[in-house]
Amino acid sequence: MSGNKKMNILALSGIRSEYDLLYPLLKGIDNHPDFNLGVIVSGAHLSPLHDYSVRQIEKDQFRIVDRIENLLYADSFSSKAKSSSILMQSLVQTFVREQPDLLLILGDREEAIIGSLTASYMNIPVVHLAGGDNTNPEGGNVDEQIRHATTKLSHIHLTMMEEHSERIQKLGEETWRVFTVGSAGIDRLRTEPTLSVEEIAGQLGEGVTKDYIVLIYHPLNSNVTQAVAELRICIEQCIQTGLDIFIGSPNSDPGSQDIVKVLHEYTHHPQVHLYKNLERNLFVNLLRNAKCLVGNSSLAVHEAPFLCLPSVNVGERQKGRISGKNVQFVPANEKEVWNALQKALYDHEYISELEKDQFIYGDGFMVEKSLQILSSLPPREKLLAKKITY
Repeated sequence: MSGNKKMNILALSGIRSEYDLLYPLLKGIDNHPDFNLGVIVSGAHLSPLHDYSVRQIEKDQFRIVDRIENLLYADSFSSKAKSSSILMQSLVQTFVREQPDLLLILGDREEAIIGSLTASYMNIPVVHLAGGDNTNPEGGNVDEQIRHATTKLSHIHLTMMEEHSERIQKLGEETWRVFTVGSAGIDRLRTEPTLSVEEIAGQLGEGVTKDYIVLIYHPLNSNVTQAVAELRICIEQCIQTGLDIFIGSPNSDPGSQDIVKVLHEYTHHPQVHLYKNLERNLFVNLLRNAKCLVGNSSLAVHEAPFLCLPSVNVGERQKGRISGKNVQFVPANEKEVWNALQKALYDHEYISELEKDQFIYGDGFMVEKSLQILSSLPPREKLLAKKITY
């Protein structure tokens, strides 16, 4: 795109979960001779509520070109909108100073839509990861609209599966802009070094030396008032199994602070272990050794299949996503959750079937495919000249 000059690529990240999905590709870009990478850090990364996850980016030694403190200390729909407006205003100055050739974004959070909108107004081509996915929970979810709106504001699409690529093309995107590469989260699972149980226990305690459950629960935009009740059901049913439970903090969406309050009620329960952020290698190995994943994280759908990890998705949050046999979708009531847990933990015939869907979201070589695509992009003028195909 820039002749013999290195291509200047900026990546925008606002929360740890999104950054960990970006990380394998960022590492590949950073090590590539044709690219110059910078990372814009925003949102939850710079918040004490999320344990300053910017530290992980610093540890990874990526060049941080800006730190945008846009996350308001509030827990409402209006605060999310105001936080987004601060991000947009701040990005303008970053883009003027850095003059990127490409902006790299992922998924369906506010960083994706605000980044793609700002870049589009400033004639900066946008590469969108993980577009074309689909969710249809009862009552809706703003992430669904954000994801597809971001697709229409983006210029190159790196999707996780062929069905997603087809959906993007149905939105009117030209076929040459759409590439199925898989999820970078699978690359992360494939490449992270293995830790022994003793090494994990040295950081997380003796709970990991026995069978245990990992629980991750986030609020749903259309279901904030019911989130606390759903979470209690998840925790109490997991406790009833007698296994230890490792529970991660929620994301920064409205309703998250109520979830944190519930988690703190279980601080002294002997089976419950709470964490805000874990080192990447430690988190991956925690998942590798878990007996079951519970809650409503997209991790169950996108990455757990690669680990053949049985997953119990409670409530509406991930409904509609294409999933493997590893995911059981259940309503938030005690009996349904309990039965799903028993199947996930003890039904060996069911567990043996999970390998069949191991590569549903990629083979773990997303980075290599994406680097080849980024290395052979057409000129900026062609990238920016979008046209609808119908």
